[in-house]
Amino acid sequence: MHHLESKNIVLRSLEPSDIDDLLKWENNPENWIAGTRTSPYSRDSLGRYIKESGNDFWDVNQIRFAITLKSTGLCIGLIDVFNASSLHLRAEIGILIDPMHRGNGFALESLKIIQNWSRDFALLRSLTVYVFSQNTPSHRAFISAGFKNMGSLKSWIRTSDGWADVNIFQWLAN
Repeated sequence: MHHLESKNIVLRSLEPSDIDDLLKWENNPENWIAGTRTSPYSRDSLGRYIKESGNDFWDVNQIRFAITLKSTGLCIGLIDVFNASSLHLRAEIGILIDPMHRGNGFALESLKIIQNWSRDFALLRSLTVYVFSQNTPSHRAFISAGFKNMGSLKSWIRTSDGWADVNIFQWLAN
């Protein structure tokens, strides 16, 4: 088995053909609250991002993979490893599964692949993720992948509905 695939999915580099999916997900205001974005991306700026996404992980301290179905090659989401520290051998991760494909275990499969890649290729010791406290499906996926809930940060993310708490999950490589 190739190191970036599992039974049902393959993680691959971004391709120009992914631009429509990126526009749909990155320009959805519901996804902006998880990051720092407050306005949509242009097709041109995302096209440049895809072209530059081929840089080595340790040159730019981040990488994004397209999550694709092994059976059809359909891109169903994204998984990011970012804010990497070569000194401390740690990084943060983020994952997005298209709403039409949630609930099928693809997040868990993607996490297991990224954990192996992080440990065996990026040589990271630790991965951390911040998850909205009310996002129980994400909590279940991270816990199933061996992440530990390290606590919560109160009023951490400002949303249009007010302040939201996040839980911090961490995974340590063996």
